[in-house]
Amino acid sequence: MNEKLKRQLALKRLAYTALFAALAIAANGFSVFLPVMGVGSSASLSFNYIVCVFAGIFLGPVAGGIVGGVGDLLGWVIQPAGPFNVFITIGSVMLGVIPGLVFKAKLNPFVSVLISYALIFIVCTAGLNSFGIWLFYVRGKSFFVFLAGRLALQSVVLVVNAALTAAMYYPFAKYVFKGLTPAGTDTKAPSSEKR
Repeated sequence: MNEKLKRQLALKRLAYTALFAALAIAANGFSVFLPVMGVGSSASLSFNYIVCVFAGIFLGPVAGGIVGGVGDLLGWVIQPAGPFNVFITIGSVMLGVIPGLVFKAKLNPFVSVLISYALIFIVCTAGLNSFGIWLFYVRGKSFFVFLAGRLALQSVVLVVNAALTAAMYYPFAKYVFKGLTPAGTDTKAPSSEKR
């Protein structure tokens, strides 16, 4: 690959990273907080997952992590929902890092999406985010009692985000991120003739 093409690809990746970061900020700003077990900030309906996951898939784990981190930090600065919570920021970074790393395994894209969201659920939703929310906002409940109430709604939110990501993967790979598709993944929609 010549130097000019490398430069163009790097600039394209940088532009997409900035675009995704802006979308992540907007998605954080439009999150709807829902009360779970009496805690107003314990669950949120957000499509920020999709933004960070696509950044990780098509731009790699570093850019995905930057998108998640910048989206969370600037989203909090613009519209703070309580004190700054480092656990939620780290969880947001991991939203982009995890799929970026999973897609490096060069599995079927749908399998990679499912694995990514399963790991996101364990590491981010049940782990970092839940612990951070419990530590900063919840009083009088044990962590596991709080977690049980929170995960019921968050599992639905995650399934919806995973389904939307899987449905949008091939159109995005073919039309939006042409040339930035992860190595080893097929950008063509599966054909019914090839069985």
